Amino acid sequence: MDQPARQLTRGRHRSSAGVSLVEMMSALMILAIVTAAAFSLYWSGNQAHRRSRFYSQAQTEARTALREVTRVVRTSVAVVGTGTQGTLSGLTSGANQLIVRVPSGGASTLEVRYYVANGILYVQRSDESAPGRELILGVTGLSFAYYRTLAGTRTAVNGAPGTATEVQVTLQVRRVSVTTGLTAYVAIRTAVSGS
Repeated sequence: MDQPARQLTRGRHRSSAGVSLVEMMSALMILAIVTAAAFSLYWSGNQAHRRSRFYSQAQTEARTALREVTRVVRTSVAVVGTGTQGTLSGLTSGANQLIVRVPSGGASTLEVRYYVANGILYVQRSDESAPGRELILGVTGLSFAYYRTLAGTRTAVNGAPGTATEVQVTLQVRRVSVTTGLTAYVAIRTAVSGS
């Protein structure tokens, strides 16, 4: 009689020590959900970091290009309606292209052109051949608006850019998945001061 009691005890002990298939599947399902959630958080954080890096890169490059454009426009002699010098002869300032006359030493001047071709912002001097020098890649938009201020009244002169005393420059740049834009308003110093 002692033998069957021992077998019964041994059988109970074995069945309580293991994990059932249902429990194991439940644990695996919970682990899969937690792993998927952790990966999703990692992925979204990584994408946000990449977007912010692209945004920062686009902003930095756009600001650098816009700084050069505004510096040259600010120190120019005048906006040129139609180019008259060298390789810029016959080209006109307009909504998508700007030509300014800049001092080049002594009484002589050069004309400088800003324009976009194939997503690249170029600067071309009248003594250079086209396309000129690249300022920034990935340009999706460049526009110029022309204004003249007389006696404190500002008037748009987009139809006659050669009379402008101020220029508004709007630049849009794309880096991978991010597009950003900047606008600068610059007054021509010599036109404002009356020199």
